[in-house]
Amino acid sequence: MEQQKDLKNFVLMAIISVALLITSGLFVLSSVAEGHFLVKQFVFAAVAGFVVFCVFKFLSLKAFKNFYWLFYIINIFLLVFLKFMGVSVLGSQRWIRLGPVSLQPSEFAKVFLIIFLAAWLSKFPIKDFKDVIKALFLIAIPSFLVLIQPDLGTTLVYFFICFVMLYWAGAKFIQLLILVSPVIAAICSTFGSVVFSYQGNFINFQITNVLLIFLVIFFAFLYFSFQAWKSPLMSSIFFVLFGVNIFAVVFRELVWGLLKEYQQKRLTVFLDPYADPLGAGYQFIQSIYAIGSGGFFGKGFNAGDLTQGQFVPEQHTDFIFSAIGEEFGFFGTSFVLILFTSLLFSLVSIAKNTKNTFISLIAVGAFAMFFFHIFVNIGMNLSVMPITGVPLPFISYGGSAMLVNLFLLTLVLKSSIQEKTF
Repeated sequence: MEQQKDLKNFVLMAIISVALLITSGLFVLSSVAEGHFLVKQFVFAAVAGFVVFCVFKFLSLKAFKNFYWLFYIINIFLLVFLKFMGVSVLGSQRWIRLGPVSLQPSEFAKVFLIIFLAAWLSKFPIKDFKDVIKALFLIAIPSFLVLIQPDLGTTLVYFFICFVMLYWAGAKFIQLLILVSPVIAAICSTFGSVVFSYQGNFINFQITNVLLIFLVIFFAFLYFSFQAWKSPLMSSIFFVLFGVNIFAVVFRELVWGLLKEYQQKRLTVFLDPYADPLGAGYQFIQSIYAIGSGGFFGKGFNAGDLTQGQFVPEQHTDFIFSAIGEEFGFFGTSFVLILFTSLLFSLVSIAKNTKNTFISLIAVGAFAMFFFHIFVNIGMNLSVMPITGVPLPFISYGGSAMLVNLFLLTLVLKSSIQEKTF
């Protein structure tokens, strides 16, 4: 009985947090964007709320768990359909046009991913490393279809959600670290002093001191933790993994070359925005100036010089946090961060307090999705993260994102209240 009371308190906390976030988003949009954006966002929120209400009023929640493969198939179908019939915007094919309405399937794919993975992991619990590989293989297919749109930001969201849910389901941290070690090795090879390098016709290979430190510490830890010398099979796996890491370093530049020039700049310019102040670094510089100029109390509603002068590109979507910082200052941004913290805390608390594995995993998946969006978006605005096109939940302008966020949140909240029906 006490557990049900706690769950209801956390549900109420989440509802209040989201209601205030949506209200704050509409308030900020009324200042930073043209009037039709505010009207559209208000309509998006109203329609999303109505659709979510209807879905959960007339559809059994058990259907989400029992027909999880259907969500996976629909997900794949939408992403394949998008590749051939989607509308290209700013070099990325991410939208499906339905008359006056545009939908972004990759946003809906996040919910489908969470539902599928929650049902899969509750039905097939993580017992060993093979179970982790199976789950990642299933997720890799829709992730690849999103990556080739291209949409790197959403692809990263997928894998972050997957890794957090796998960890919650029983996967060990070292198992997940092994899977991402080739990526870490490739990144490490770009930092530090070059110890060895080789330039050929097809590849440019270099080993830096940072890479050496990572490889020595990581593989020494693995070797002694798993006692690889006691088993020929374990020793073979150990050396194969080492080879995969070296392979990732060797072909890092080749993979990097597959990205378009503007994508490369977006991923690296945050390290030094002033290297290209009028190009790729312009958004970062203007965003930092806007947030910094707000001070403690901000310049006031409709009083931000950079915000009202439209100096920050995409300030109604990806860079809306910079507008909050300029016009409402430290207290305004702190208020938003407190609301997000409250939302995230309520989701984790629901996941911890429910006895139902499926509900717990759904809540953790929602937590992972919202956390990634919040962390990366605010990091973009502060020039500590690359621009990946990740919006700020419930605040940034966007109909697909609003519908998806409310849909997922309602799924978590209602299923936690009706826990016994599962």
